[in-house]
Parts: sequence; C-alpha cells; structure tokens
Amino acid sequence: MSGGLWFAARGYFQKLRFVKDWSVATLLQALGWVVMGALRGVIPDWVSISAGNSLILLSLVYSNNIILLMFNRRQMWKSGIFSVALVFILLVFHHFSDIPPKYRISLISFAASLQLLISGKTILGANQKARLSSWFTAVFYLACGIFLFLRFLYYTFADVSVSQIAFGKGPIQDITYLFFYVTSVMMTFGFLMMCIDIFIKSQEESEQKYKLLAENTTDVIWVLNFDEKKYLYVSPSVVNITGYTSEEAIKHSLEDTLTPTSTKKILDTLQIRIQEFKETGERKPFSDEVEQYCKDGSTIWIEANTVFQWNPNGSINILGVSRNIDKRKRAEVEKDKFYSELQLLNHTKDRFFSIIAHDLKGPIGGMNTFAGMILEDLDTRPLKRTKNDLSILFQSSGEIYVLLENLLTWARSQTGEIAFFPEEISLFRSIESAIASVSFSIQNKSIVVKNSVDPNSMVYADEKMIETILRNLISNAVKYSHPGGDIQISSESIGDDFEICISDFGTGITAEIQNKLFRIDAKQTSMPGTIGERGTALGLILCKEFVEKHGGSIRVESEVGKGSKFYFTLPKESSVLIRV
Repeated sequence: MSGGLWFAARGYFQKLRFVKDWSVATLLQALGWVVMGALRGVIPDWVSISAGNSLILLSLVYSNNIILLMFNRRQMWKSGIFSVALVFILLVFHHFSDIPPKYRISLISFAASLQLLISGKTILGANQKARLSSWFTAVFYLACGIFLFLRFLYYTFADVSVSQIAFGKGPIQDITYLFFYVTSVMMTFGFLMMCIDIFIKSQEESEQKYKLLAENTTDVIWVLNFDEKKYLYVSPSVVNITGYTSEEAIKHSLEDTLTPTSTKKILDTLQIRIQEFKETGERKPFSDEVEQYCKDGSTIWIEANTVFQWNPNGSINILGVSRNIDKRKRAEVEKDKFYSELQLLNHTKDRFFSIIAHDLKGPIGGMNTFAGMILEDLDTRPLKRTKNDLSILFQSSGEIYVLLENLLTWARSQTGEIAFFPEEISLFRSIESAIASVSFSIQNKSIVVKNSVDPNSMVYADEKMIETILRNLISNAVKYSHPGGDIQISSESIGDDFEICISDFGTGITAEIQNKLFRIDAKQTSMPGTIGERGTALGLILCKEFVEKHGGSIRVESEVGKGSKFYFTLPKESSVLIRV
C-alpha cells in the first residue's frame, strides 16, 4: 500500500503533496507490525513490543498531522512526538516491572485513540459542507477512536484474563485483530477519498474562475439570417476570441465558422427548432456548445445562446451571444482523464494485492507444509517416494518463481524502470532460447515442441522483452497441453511485420475467459493446467504490454477441447517501429 501511494505521488497525484507523506506514514505502520509481529521472538520482547507499538503510534501521529495540514490547521508534531516517546518509555518500564500486562494494552489504546479522535474532529470540523466521502472518513476516524477509548476503559477497569492480552485468544482480541486490519486499509481509503474531494473542489474553483472571466469579458453578439445562411452582424469583440475582425467574420458562412462536426450538429438541430418556431412562434432560448475556428487555424469551444426572430420580409434571423468556454471544456476532459487513470490505478492495486495475497501466499504456504511433511519422516521414507515428492516440490517452486518473475517485471514496467533497446535479432534463436527456459515442464509432460520459424527470420525488437513474451506464451501452451501432446510455433510475413503463432492442442479457453485476457482491469479466471499447474494470467497482460511497446498486437483463437492459438506481431525493420 505504501509503495502504491509512493508511485501514485509521482504520477497524477503529484499535485497533492499529502500523498507521498501518507505513504511514509503507511510504511511506518507496516514497520511497526513487522517489528511487533514478525520479529517477535527473534529480538527481545521488550524491544519488539515497545518499538513496534511506538512505530504504529508514530504512524498515527504522522497521519494526524497530514490531515491537519490538508485543512490548513496548526500541526501538532511536538505533542505527538512527545506522546510517542512517553509511550515507548512506559512500555519499556512496564516490561521490566510487575505491573499486570493489561495496563500495557490500556496505555497503547489510550494513546492511539487520542490521535484518531483528533483526526476525526479535524475532518468533521473542516467539512461541514463537504462531500459524503469526507463525512464518511470523519465518522470512521471518530468510530475508531471511540472503540480504542472503550478498549482503554475495558482493560483499565475490567478484570481481564491473561488470554485476552495482545497475541492471546479471546473475543475481545478477535475483534481487535479485525479492527486493526480493517482500520489500516480504510484509513488509506478514506484519505484517498479526501484527496479526490480536494481535487474536485479545486477543479470546481477553477471552473468558477473561468466562468467569472467569461462573464466579465465582452461576449460576441451576432445575427445570422437562417434562410440565406449569412451573418448580418458580428460584434467587434469577436477579435478577442477568434482573432478575426468583425469585417472578416461577417463574410464567413456557417460552415466556415464551425468545424464539420459542429456544423452538422447545429444544422440538424436547427431544422427541428425552426419548425417548432414556425408552428408556435414562441421565442424559446437555446444554448449549444460548438467548436469554432480561429484565425491561426486552431479551434476553440464556445457556448452559443440563441433565440429566433421573425423578419418583416418573412425570413428568420437567429440572434446569438457567444462566449469562450474552451478552458472549461478542456478542464472537463482533464477531469475525465484523471478519473480514468484513478480507476485503472485502483484496478491495478486490487490485482497486485490479489496476486500477493492469494497466488503467492497460498502456494508458498503449501510448499512449506509439504516440505515439513517430507522432513518429518525422511529417515523412513522410501527413496523413490522422496524423489517423487521432491519433484513435485521442485515443479511447484518453479511455478512460483515464474509468477514472481512476471510480477516483478510487470511492476517494473508500470513504473517505467524497464529500458527499451530494440535491435535486429534472430526470431528463430529467441524462440529456441524460450523453449530451453521451460524445458523442465516440456520434458515432465513429454511434449514435443516444433519450431517451424525460418532460421533466417530477423525482427527489430528488444531481445529481453521478446524472450519474456515467448517464454510466457510457450509456458502457457505447455501448461494447457495434455501429456504427450504437440506444440507448434510458426511465423508468417505480413507486410512490414512478422506474425508469430504459438499453437497447442490442449484444453482450450472458454469465450468468457478469452474476453478477459490481456486486461488488468478485469478479474482474471485462470484455469489450472492439465496436471494441476497454477497461473494468474499476469503473464499474458505482460505480453500485451511488451508487444504493444513494439507497435504490434496480440490476439487469441481458441476452442474448448481443441486447443488455442496465440498470435502476435513484431516489426521487421526499425523504420516500422519508428512510424508506430
């Protein structure tokens, strides 16, 4: 979470200086849990308990001061640091005293509750007219603070058994563990919601400034004769918006004034409006946003407020007032872009956490348990059985290694840390190298892989990226091939590109799963291999990114029960990649 916020602070969130500080606060909390949990028993208890809890409290102090800064309140660093130091000293003293353990929990709960209550009060006080998300965050902080304060009262005045002390068992501790887990996640979630509030508020303030500027600038007043499609009058202020003088602008037709898209939109709506005006005679005002040409060749968005009027000769004039709304429109586009990036970031974060929490933790835990079972009866276990079990363990570790390698490569690609150095390379040799890298899996399933690519085929590509693409696609083909099956790799020259095809005759992929492949924003459903191999589909997402980096495309054709064909393209020459 801390790493995700740190990278977010380097991207679009760099406009909000609080994000990077919050990532540091989150990291302090994580370090506190590591010291108090993972290192407990490795280092002395008085160090792990005192230092770990102090780091967690320090993270709350840090978060509280960030919130105070967000709402332009005076920060409380001195009192916060003093409370952390005091708690650390009291915890150390407690460890070497005969004071009951429950008072240690009381002390920690009281100190943490104060920070959370202050944060909640700050948000609540500064957001009396804020959005729902800010109210939610304030209520959440206050609820957490109240819970910890009640916990402080409970441990201080109630007769608490030893089993209900931290790291023991009991209902109060179960609730506490769940509380800490939910709190650590929801605190950051609430913070991000407040950041979005701040951004939206700043955008709204900018929009109000643009509107105020437009209203205080002389608008363009014009008259257009509908029947002749000619301007009868254009005010001199048109030069401030388009650069044309009124004499030049009055000679323009509607098509000369507006872009083709806006012209079509206006002509289509005018027919309906004019017909309604002829039937009712009602002078109903209309407002349209259209794109208009400027003298320098650029275009701007204007808001045209119009009304119809009969002429004595029976023709119809359109009276209009135009104002420049170009800045507002571009701000809206920028805001939409921000929401799209934020949504993708959220999907990426969820996917990243899902892989770590499920696809890595589960298999590694299973391997650890399996290894322990082997060690327990190693002396009496038959050698043949031991070799078979170790082979299974080796295969599982290989799958985890591939997943971890893809995960790290993908993470590096998201942060732009992977260099891109295309050069002329042999496609045939790259395929042979990728086949060799998964040779264990190929031999284990007795699969025949046929490389039918012309040995003289050359592509202009980054060798490491291409090997990653080929290794993932071939590994996938092996995973879903039946033991003793075949895999065929071929290529076809298509214009300036080579299209590479990796075919297997295994289980195939359902249409539902095909629609989700190559997408980080979709919840992937990775089917197990023919002998139970695991996967996450992250490799295919990585393949898509690397293929598109080369200006190519990737697709899949598959039929359940008959196998799959993965196609991707690579440029033959550097000039092709440059054009892309």
